[in-house]
Amino acid sequence: MCLGSAQEQINSSLTIILEIVADLARLVADLNARWKVVCDMLYRLGDAVTVLVELVYFVMYEKLEPVVDLSTALIDKYCTSYAGLEIKLSCVQLKRARLDELNATFIMDICSNISKYISVLTEQCRGASEAGPDTGTRDQFKLAIKSVTCAAGGLIASIKAYKNDRSPRHHTRVVTFCEPVLAASCALVSLATEEEFVGEGRELTPEEKDVQKAVFGPCMNLVSGCVQLCKSLRDFTYDTGNSHYTHKVRSCHSCVLKSSNHLKHELQKRFKMDFQVKGLSPLKGENFIKNGDSSDSPRELIPFGRRSPIPSRVEDDGKDGGEGPHDQSPSSTLAPSDITTTTLTASDITTSSVVSR
Repeated sequence: MCLGSAQEQINSSLTIILEIVADLARLVADLNARWKVVCDMLYRLGDAVTVLVELVYFVMYEKLEPVVDLSTALIDKYCTSYAGLEIKLSCVQLKRARLDELNATFIMDICSNISKYISVLTEQCRGASEAGPDTGTRDQFKLAIKSVTCAAGGLIASIKAYKNDRSPRHHTRVVTFCEPVLAASCALVSLATEEEFVGEGRELTPEEKDVQKAVFGPCMNLVSGCVQLCKSLRDFTYDTGNSHYTHKVRSCHSCVLKSSNHLKHELQKRFKMDFQVKGLSPLKGENFIKNGDSSDSPRELIPFGRRSPIPSRVEDDGKDGGEGPHDQSPSSTLAPSDITTTTLTASDITTSSVVSR
């Protein structure tokens, strides 16, 4: 990716975030009737925020001298952690979904996502299994990789069995086999991201720290505003008569808008970026976040081409205000604590001042 492309995607992601947040603020009074639309928008908001943080980091560290000695790095820490998180999210989706939500499209997307990120995770760790510092470490990586692939194979076999026979017995198998996949993948990620495998970074200079603080400050304020917006919508769902949450939603909208303007100002000031691109509204029937088949477009904002795993309900999406049999009410979706899960990747990236490019 070049800096020009990064600028266009930062511009697009900021526009998308602002429009989604504004639409969510307008929809808060009709939240229960349009729950599926809101859930999908929250998922896309998480993706857009994640991409924004990734791109801001890219622009920032592209201007610096190399901050990590790549000659000593066997594993890409970010890619490995991201793959582990995607596997975890897919397993949580499977465990939380009801029987009637596990339609063919949903099952296929989950299987594809698990297979894809298991491959990413094992490929990242393969180098350490072949070039580890000692025989014991190499053997441990090989066994951990084998454990993950075997556990994932058992889960996918259970999913295929459930697809052929949608009985509670096979559904229980699917839920049961999620646990070893979660345990094995978390263990492998923990092993792979130890300091000796991901390279050793250098300290930033005082000038670089000033630039980092000036740029990442408003960026993470924007992330915080989006997280608080998600929490406020979640709380409002279970207490719709409380006007406190509608006020919080409006406050979050204002915070995101101010942080976006501040971030644009800092990027213009320090990196000579110009922001003119207009975004598309997610409520006007336009595909405002394209899928992985349009990688040449500057509006490709989904990290690693990930698709929303929220089950489709083409029969009735609840936008007419009805609570029909196919309406996706709050009780039929993820638990409240999972609504903001997709924003975790954005905050996780900022735990260190050193990022591998």
